[in-house]
Amino acid sequence: MGWIFIVFCHDRIDELGAGLINSSHLLTYLFLLFNTSYIFGTEDNALPPAKQQPRVEYYKYWNPYRRVIDLQGEPQNFYGQVYYQVTYNKENRIKYVTRFGKDREAKETYHLIWSRSGARSEYKIEFHTGGNVSRLDPNFYADELSYVRPGWIAEFISRSDGRPREVSFRDAVGFKYFYYHFNYTFVRENNVFSEVVESSYFDSNGEFVGRHLLYWEKGAYLRMIQYFNSENTIIQTKEFIHDRKIGETVRVIMDQDGKELERKIVPYMQPDKYAYKYEWTGKEIIDHGLLEIDNLDLVIEFAARAVEALNKANAELRIAKEALEKANERARSAQKLLRKAEGQAKDVESFQARMEEARKDAQKAIETMYDAEREAERARLEAAAAAATLDAIRKTKDVEDYAQEEAKKTKKEAKQARKEARRLARETKRAVQDSLLGSGPKSFLTISYGQPILVESTLKDHIKGVNYTFGLGRRNMFEFDGKDIDLGLEVNWFDFKSDSVQENFQTLSYFLIAQIDPRIAWSWVPSTLETGIKIGGGLVSPGYGFTLGGSAVFNLLPTPLTVGLTSQFNWVSGVINKDTKTYWTTIGLVFGVNLQDKLPEILDIDLPDIFDIF
Repeated sequence: MGWIFIVFCHDRIDELGAGLINSSHLLTYLFLLFNTSYIFGTEDNALPPAKQQPRVEYYKYWNPYRRVIDLQGEPQNFYGQVYYQVTYNKENRIKYVTRFGKDREAKETYHLIWSRSGARSEYKIEFHTGGNVSRLDPNFYADELSYVRPGWIAEFISRSDGRPREVSFRDAVGFKYFYYHFNYTFVRENNVFSEVVESSYFDSNGEFVGRHLLYWEKGAYLRMIQYFNSENTIIQTKEFIHDRKIGETVRVIMDQDGKELERKIVPYMQPDKYAYKYEWTGKEIIDHGLLEIDNLDLVIEFAARAVEALNKANAELRIAKEALEKANERARSAQKLLRKAEGQAKDVESFQARMEEARKDAQKAIETMYDAEREAERARLEAAAAAATLDAIRKTKDVEDYAQEEAKKTKKEAKQARKEARRLARETKRAVQDSLLGSGPKSFLTISYGQPILVESTLKDHIKGVNYTFGLGRRNMFEFDGKDIDLGLEVNWFDFKSDSVQENFQTLSYFLIAQIDPRIAWSWVPSTLETGIKIGGGLVSPGYGFTLGGSAVFNLLPTPLTVGLTSQFNWVSGVINKDTKTYWTTIGLVFGVNLQDKLPEILDIDLPDIFDIF
């Protein structure tokens, strides 16, 4: 800068002449020149300004899908709470968002990349601690594929509205362990639109692991979650019942058969005021418009709008045709004027003026014709688009109906298969029992004792002694309605001692017993277990009575011994006196031995064929 000033001053000095050199004013010019050089030299040697530090703020709320932050504060204001550290770039856009837990330790960091205009952005997440990825969103992710380690990266591919379309989870070197894919659609029930989000998850090999569907009532209230396995079979359903008056939510968990497993009251699930498609203001839900055509009902609605647009285009086409006819008329008029101008022009100037006017009218007519053709072409394109949309709607609806019918048939066939499998399992269990215990006739000898309980009021003042039973019989004597029937003889000792001789009840009974084995063949029942339900009647000195009982006996293989539990109901009449009837129930232990065919053949009775009619 000093040299510039010298050049400027040099010309000035030449103009002043030699007289100025000899004068005192020369000293003044030299003084100004020295000060100017010093000032500009000082400015050139000045230090550069310090680099601006990025802006950092802290917030209580962060919505990664809409890139929205709220509730600003300082870290000390969020003590014992989850908060977010937000770092901005030089364009004042969000660059990093780090989530801190209640322990004030960093959990994960969002890295955002913006487009040049700032209208679009993508992001990825770096995990600082291990755990489940469901901490990012408790509804979008499943427990089957959820665990992440420190240093792993979640890479998101977002839709135009900012919500994720696909997310993959990789380690620090780039190996992909699993990934999720999301689909968004709308359904309409009772003139109310609801959003359905499908979350599908795959392993590192790209194999399908499972999926679940999230149903959002009015786009804001989570109503139901349905979980499916890798075979696309429903395994669990979570239903949420919201009571807005009392401010609580009931969560109901059901299994694959629709059986309720759990019903629990959870904190009221308030909609997110930054939710997509709909905005929750605290009092009502505001619909900002339908931005996507993802649902059949919405497509139909837009198709109706397309039909209206087509009708409007046809009207505009008619107007364009009228304009074209007017343009042609003007062109014909222009031609007439041109011919008239050529015939009637008396001088060159008048003829040229009329020729120029006719040329302008013709040019206007041509432009009008071109405009009409463009409008007609645009109308034809809109009509073709509307027709294609309607055809796609019809085809999609037919495919959806067919899929629903096939799903019903598959569910019915699966139910029949499960029923048949359970039946075959029971038959296999009975075959194993027959192989271990034998299916032919065999003799048995039992002895049991039991303690009376549930005694009728007539015997309440008696001393309740132990009842003993000695049994002898033969199993599988004959069949009745396809069931094997056992026959035997039981001798019972009943002991109800009384201080009154007239009411003393200590006697024997002789009952003829018929018994049936229900053949319990459940998977958890041991194969050596035999059950029996018996009924019998006979003499009770000096009266009569009958008995009804049941037993569960274990065969102590390979020995012929048996041991088990027994319960018996006894009813007697005419024992204490001829008008007295009483009853009681006993429970106790039974011991026995299977004699196979070693009893005398006197018990091998051939019953008449009359029993075969059953």
